[in-house]
Amino acid sequence: MKKLIFKDYLKDPLSTIAVNTTVLLFGIICFVLFVFTMVIIEENQQNNPVRQQHLQQHADEQVKYDKMISLLDSINNKLD
Repeated sequence: MKKLIFKDYLKDPLSTIAVNTTVLLFGIICFVLFVFTMVIIEENQQNNPVRQQHLQQHADEQVKYDKMISLLDSINNKLD
């Protein structure tokens, strides 16, 4: 039964082209809407002061971790 449907599908190339074109256009429209939404979200987050504070906290933590690593390295060097 499935072979009959597949054969009928291949016999009508115009419907095949129409279906594939519709699916392609729908995919392109969804992709464009997704990208547009992500751009809007990203722009809104750049102006958010809470996000800026959060990113600054990460930078401060990285400085602290770098200091801790250098202290641990100096302790290991002294023990050797």
